[in-house]
Amino acid sequence: MASGRVRVAWVLIDGIADVSIPALGRETPLQHVATPAFDAVASAGVSGLMDPVQAGLACGSDTAHLSMFGYDPRRYYRGRGAFESMGAGLDMAVGDIAFKCNFAILNRATGIVESRRADRRFEEAGPVLCAALDGLRIPGFPDHAVAVRYAHEHRCGVRVRGPGLSDAVTGTDPLKDALPLLEARPLDPSDAARHPKP
Repeated sequence: MASGRVRVAWVLIDGIADVSIPALGRETPLQHVATPAFDAVASAGVSGLMDPVQAGLACGSDTAHLSMFGYDPRRYYRGRGAFESMGAGLDMAVGDIAFKCNFAILNRATGIVESRRADRRFEEAGPVLCAALDGLRIPGFPDHAVAVRYAHEHRCGVRVRGPGLSDAVTGTDPLKDALPLLEARPLDPSDAARHPKP
């Protein structure tokens, strides 16, 4: 091209590597099936492995994608909530906070999260539960509104809108099954993060 610019089709198939399955002879699903279309695309381009943020640093899809599109996640990453919520169809405005949430199984008597993922096949119950939670009013906070949208499997996006909010809070997910549900805590001493009840 005269301008020196080159057009590129960048194909990123996140998570396609998968894991080996004993029933498939310890192959991954991708290794096990015929992939003529993928093979044709790969043979006409450049493919390989990369460390999207830095060598040896394992990262999630969210931080990896930020880095691959030119944004340093150490500077710009503010959590996965906005990704999950916008992906589920919730709009975000300046001042909103969002959470990536799992439907889980909690033993209310013990406070133990028995399963962080209620069920990966949650397509029927998930949208119904999200619809029931959507528009939830928070007692003591009449100026704040909660919006909930089903994403996929056991996941949903939650957006909180209202004055004086901060994303400087911890999550409640213990990150492993059979551990106590965590309490959300502020990450800084600001009133917005602490958000004391009026």
